[in-house]
Amino acid sequence: MKRTVSGILFGLMFLVGFGVLIYPTVSNQWNTYRQSKLITSYEEVVQEMEEEDFSEEWELARDFNETIEYNAIYGDAFGTEDTDLENTEYWKILNVANDGVMGYLSIPKINVKLAIYHGSEEEVLQTGIGHINGTKLPIGGESTHCVLAAHRGLPSARLFTDIDQLQKGDMFYVHVLDETLAYSVDQILDMVDKDDVDALEEGLSIEEGEDHITLFTCTPYGVNSHRLLVRGSRVPYNGEEDVVVTAPEAVVQSIQNYYMIYLILGLAVTFLVIVIMKTVMKRGDRKGKNS
Repeated sequence: MKRTVSGILFGLMFLVGFGVLIYPTVSNQWNTYRQSKLITSYEEVVQEMEEEDFSEEWELARDFNETIEYNAIYGDAFGTEDTDLENTEYWKILNVANDGVMGYLSIPKINVKLAIYHGSEEEVLQTGIGHINGTKLPIGGESTHCVLAAHRGLPSARLFTDIDQLQKGDMFYVHVLDETLAYSVDQILDMVDKDDVDALEEGLSIEEGEDHITLFTCTPYGVNSHRLLVRGSRVPYNGEEDVVVTAPEAVVQSIQNYYMIYLILGLAVTFLVIVIMKTVMKRGDRKGKNS
């Protein structure tokens, strides 16, 4: 009896440990799937729009940007409380699918493709990228500087986890309405104190005649006392670059692509181990009784 109880406890502990081990991968893949569905839905809506619809949306967005003379960063982007954006003019602009998505960001080097939402509330930042309200909209143009925020190091989603791998000259792209805007990384501020308002305002300021987007996240891992700012400067769009994948990266990508197969196999092996252990223990108990 004791052996049976011990076997069951061991099996349960094994399952719990296995679940904890695979949770980040499974959760991240689920978030990636959800983001993919969101982006596909956005693209389908855009494809159904007429030329006059695009003209109207672009005009509204440009008019909105004209009202922003400087980027107003009120407090910490990762400390904002949920606000009722749905009743604001801001919410109505670039919200063609009525789901809060204004476009999406792709960073080929680190295999990121995430929806860009209105606002930077915590609910948004748990799954995607938030546009910091009070900064220019991500539509490009002279004397613009848009700020896009996302978390790093979440167990449930990678988001901007690998953004520290970006270097000057690396590319990222913003897909909005019927255009794709290309940006080349030209400035990286890797350790800005989250409470240093002057440094943040300077790093996120609008420069006359320039077209910038800054990717904004927390650092270092698990501490989050500082902010990492990766700024890109607008360049002509010539198609998204192909990324050369190394052998180790290919192995990791393969594991991520087929994680469900590995998950099923892992659970099957775990179940088989438990069954074998229980069978062996039962035989041991029978032999003990017979002797």
